[in-house]
Amino acid sequence: MKIVIVGPGAMGCLFAGFLSKTQQDIWLLDKNRERAEKLNQEGIVVEGISGDWRAKVKATHIPEEIGPVDLIIVCVKSYDTKEAILRAKILVQENTSVLTLQNGIGNIEIIGEIVGQERVIGGVTNQGATLLDTGHIRHAGRGDTVIGRVDGKITVGLRSIREIFNKAGIETRISRDIRGLLWSKLIINVGINALTAITRLNNGRLIELEGTRKILREAVTEAIRVAKRKKIKF
Repeated sequence: MKIVIVGPGAMGCLFAGFLSKTQQDIWLLDKNRERAEKLNQEGIVVEGISGDWRAKVKATHIPEEIGPVDLIIVCVKSYDTKEAILRAKILVQENTSVLTLQNGIGNIEIIGEIVGQERVIGGVTNQGATLLDTGHIRHAGRGDTVIGRVDGKITVGLRSIREIFNKAGIETRISRDIRGLLWSKLIINVGINALTAITRLNNGRLIELEGTRKILREAVTEAIRVAKRKKIKF
């Protein structure tokens, strides 16, 4: 399978590194020429819970150099989704799937508008990684990765992706309700991300202080209320 990972941040590099251990044809697509050239020359350096190791990858900022692919994995920030998919659209062929492993809600819809909703696979991952430098990451936490189609169908393509991920050491399963899982992760982030950014506290400190604990609870309660109105099942 020919796979391109769009976005060489912490998660993009982590998945590229692990997938490079398989027999698949792995590419990284970057919008930054200098960064892509460095990744192509020096590869990916990983440290942390999976040990200290290096992975050789093919990276480029020119989509045409890659050619048609079987799977596009989107690992950019949500606000860059549209631009990233428009650049990567040239890689789409008849049987190409597009997997989003991004946080937040709305990425599936944005991607679907550009490449067709039938191609889109939603995903959540509990792998943890920190970007230390270009192509240099710390693998900070292991966890399962869950993928699925919005229509709930379990296709041959989904099973193939699961098999490749598992062979690469990325523990993966398929869900018939990926939207519920995306919302579940969103609600976790609602309670943590903005508060830690504003207060500069580590995650665990939020529940130690009365003020942040109160805001966290109110934010999560509001998010749950919105999800219930949208008939999201957790």
